[in-house]
Amino acid sequence: MAVPVQAGDLVRIVLQHRDPFAAAAVYNVATAGQRQALEEVIVGERRNALMFARWEHTPGGVLQAMAGSGDQAVKMRLDKNPGTPGQALSHLYSSEKQATLIGLIAQHAHTPANVLEAIAAFESDLKILKAVSSNPAASVRAIRLLVTRMPGQFDSAVATNPATPADVLEQIYARGNAFIRAAIVAHASCPLSVLDRACGEHEINVLRQVARDQRVDAEVLATLAGHADVAIRRGVAANPAAPDALIGMLAKDDAVSVRRTVAARNFLTPATVMCLSQDADHWVRQWLGRYPLLPKIMLRQLAQDSEMIVRRAVARNPASSAQLLKKLAADSEAWVRSAVAYQVNATPSLLRWLAEDTEVDVLCGVASHPRTPQHILQRLTQSPDADVRRGVILNRSAKRRVLWPLLQDPYYLHRMLLIGNPALSEKDRWGLRDDPDKAVRFAVFKWFSDRFAQGEKIH
Repeated sequence: MAVPVQAGDLVRIVLQHRDPFAAAAVYNVATAGQRQALEEVIVGERRNALMFARWEHTPGGVLQAMAGSGDQAVKMRLDKNPGTPGQALSHLYSSEKQATLIGLIAQHAHTPANVLEAIAAFESDLKILKAVSSNPAASVRAIRLLVTRMPGQFDSAVATNPATPADVLEQIYARGNAFIRAAIVAHASCPLSVLDRACGEHEINVLRQVARDQRVDAEVLATLAGHADVAIRRGVAANPAAPDALIGMLAKDDAVSVRRTVAARNFLTPATVMCLSQDADHWVRQWLGRYPLLPKIMLRQLAQDSEMIVRRAVARNPASSAQLLKKLAADSEAWVRSAVAYQVNATPSLLRWLAEDTEVDVLCGVASHPRTPQHILQRLTQSPDADVRRGVILNRSAKRRVLWPLLQDPYYLHRMLLIGNPALSEKDRWGLRDDPDKAVRFAVFKWFSDRFAQGEKIH
């Protein structure tokens, strides 16, 4: 069968074969008349309707069409499906009476703001209203409605909702317990007036969040760096605004978790680097080994560390030289060698050498590396290990001649992944239209449907 060159051809083929998954895939590019016929194929049987209503890959247009169903089981699945579009949820709410289903709509990420506002204004079920207060899609108006209707009832959820405005946060802070106040200080919209009040607090939970805020001045951070609570000191260590001198002091902290946090920072002074390199904790040295500004001499030192995870960290460091990577490629631990195989700076010659390794983790890295020679990739397509073959499929440098045999791979996921690979032709993809796996068939027809929807030419 020839490759379809326009949407009408694609839809007619689907209607002829009556595959529900192919029908769902092309629904978006069908005409009004064709959509009615496709709906009969997709949801003509109740078991298919129930399946597509909950399937995470069902296109939004199909879910929208199903929103008119009178089947409560279908409606519940639509309310739960993370892909259900806002228009469908709005339609479902307009005719919904069951509190359980309204609650699902209230917590859905795609529910339109006006629907959430209506729920906040008119519903009385506390579980439903709490779902709105926790929904990041809620508008500022919906949040204000809830806080005004039932003061204090939903403060905990409102304090963590990213949609909550600064003035509401300030209002809640004044009456909240320590946990609510801590959540408000951690909020992206926390006003400076609240942060200033929090700096004078004695509650541990609140101060832990204060320590992480970049707006806190150096004097407050210095005080917090000497606090008895480890989590507060760790918060200062993670704060990008903490002065270098303060970080240098925390690099010698008694608590290992604080020192690990220091080692994970984006910038370290030479003195701090030297201090951390001699730390007895191997996780501190591991974080240091991944530091991209680490001096060459320090990289060489850590590459000889007795702990495997430290050597692996050096192997992953983009600053590691080709000579150092070559040495680590001969490491006795496969996990270190695999890190070299995934290294962006690994040379083709080094990858050829690693391709002779017998460990799957190493071969997976070689298979997915864009610098691996094509003849090596071709050999790896014959690997008995699915992870290695998948590495070749995900390698954007792999040529068509390498990938083509994998269209017959026994693992359905591999065939499905190949459909989106730009190295393959339309004819190659179309050859999978009759694949025994429904997910592969869906992916084929969805790929062509998306191309037609975007106005692209199929040759």
